[in-house]
Amino acid sequence: MKHLRKNIDRSGFSLVELMVALLIFVILMATVISVFLMSQKLYTRGENISYKQKSITNIETDLQNALATATTVEIQPTSGGGYSLGFNSNGDCVEVINGIEYKTDQITEILLKTSGNTLNYEMIPQNSMSTLSGGIVMNNIKNKSINTTLNADNKSFLVITRVN
Repeated sequence: MKHLRKNIDRSGFSLVELMVALLIFVILMATVISVFLMSQKLYTRGENISYKQKSITNIETDLQNALATATTVEIQPTSGGGYSLGFNSNGDCVEVINGIEYKTDQITEILLKTSGNTLNYEMIPQNSMSTLSGGIVMNNIKNKSINTTLNADNKSFLVITRVN
């Protein structure tokens, strides 16, 4: 009988070995999950910043296109013309293109100043995004004087009538 016991192979893992392997596996999985969650948070934050910058850049592009073909540019209490940019009675920044309103909560203030036939602008966004500024030559307008700040307090619009 003793001879038979010697021939039995004692293969397999002990309970201690299984517990150590399980502990190592849990530590590795916790590390992988935390890295995944952190990368997902960074991706979402980057996506939000990208959306905000894209919406402000689109407004800047629309403004430049409208000014390039403008016949009149004026500040008014309501939107009108072919293109308007400003703040409505609720204090929301609104871009109006051919009567269709596009609201954005990304812009808090727009600074406008003319120099000759060039309109210089600064779009000040919310939070810590960078300010967009530039200037565009208004080809069809000579010596129009604008020096104002559009924001939620004064609730007015830059109204641009364009060449058709």
